[in-house]
Amino acid sequence: MKRKLLVFHPALAPYRIDLFNGLNETFDADFYFFRRSLISQKFDVTKLESQLNFTPKFLTTGLNLYHKKGMIRFGYLKKIILHKPDIIICSEFNILTFLTVLFTKAFFTQTEVYTFCDDSVDVAKKSSIARRIGRFVELKLLDGIILGNDFAEDWYNKNFPKVQTIVSPIIQKEERIMSIINSAQQISAEYTKKYNLKDKNLLLFVGRLVEVKNLRFLLEVFSHYIVTNQNAVLILIGDGDKKTELIKQVEELKIQDNIIFAGRFENEELYAWYRIADYFILPSISETFGAVVNESLIAGVPVICSNLAGASSLINKKNGVTFNPNDPEELLSVFKETLNKKRPLKNHLSTDDSLMPYTFNQRMTKLISFLKHDNPKKTPEESI
Repeated sequence: MKRKLLVFHPALAPYRIDLFNGLNETFDADFYFFRRSLISQKFDVTKLESQLNFTPKFLTTGLNLYHKKGMIRFGYLKKIILHKPDIIICSEFNILTFLTVLFTKAFFTQTEVYTFCDDSVDVAKKSSIARRIGRFVELKLLDGIILGNDFAEDWYNKNFPKVQTIVSPIIQKEERIMSIINSAQQISAEYTKKYNLKDKNLLLFVGRLVEVKNLRFLLEVFSHYIVTNQNAVLILIGDGDKKTELIKQVEELKIQDNIIFAGRFENEELYAWYRIADYFILPSISETFGAVVNESLIAGVPVICSNLAGASSLINKKNGVTFNPNDPEELLSVFKETLNKKRPLKNHLSTDDSLMPYTFNQRMTKLISFLKHDNPKKTPEESI
């Protein structure tokens, strides 16, 4: 008989589909989401739900706190009573996770409670005092935490050595992503023709055009690089409150011919860009992970990644390079060493083309083993 699993999560996002489907295949699972879509981005929810192997449930009535980052949801504890789960997985260190561990310790003592924690090391170190207190208290009660990258796990193991940890990075199934990219072949050809990209050295960014993405820094460094490398083009995919400011900066730097603000895309229209990119860049000064890095590597696109992003844990000598997002000279040096290399375009990608250091299934197997206790669980006396 499958163990009962109850998952509480803020909202459904495309980069979590494979994870949730994998959990549902293994456990007798129920999933509750607190919003219909993410605060930071609006996805086609209907299309996302069509890719699930379960029916999502929603708890959207309640209170939003702390600039909508914290929340209370009415009927939350009733769902625990209703489902009587063997395992609960929450999200982050917050008031709902705190209520869950207190409630289960009091009334459902056999229920194990874990939480997803997407911290990068930088985010973990810079947590507010309130979050540090909440984290400290909750880690005394939780059965374990599910972290997003190996660097963060090292940090948590060092600072909270008695807490059980597992890494489940925000990655997706290679076969599914490659299938979408390959089906977008015609769209890729249209982009190449529309923007006259043939034979250009293409650097791709995908994400919100917001402050933490460090795009002003990127544009400044790129403007110095193209002085002697006019064949390079930076493509910015996304939208955000800094778009007008960034367009103005491009005009001031007089680099309009080398910058493309293509807009925001989803599904095939988005993945078509990965087919034609030579390199991908994530220059963020604060980034818990960066799912786009995983997508790029699956597509065989090497990544230039900020060392402050959680996804920098995916980068090795074979698939890219990391850099300090506060050091323009370092990034310029990286550009000079990499961007003149044109990536061969393959008509059909296969799993052999992926640059990921491991597969989705490998990490999913480890997570399931962790939740099933294939490794012995620590006794209460060993808790912090």
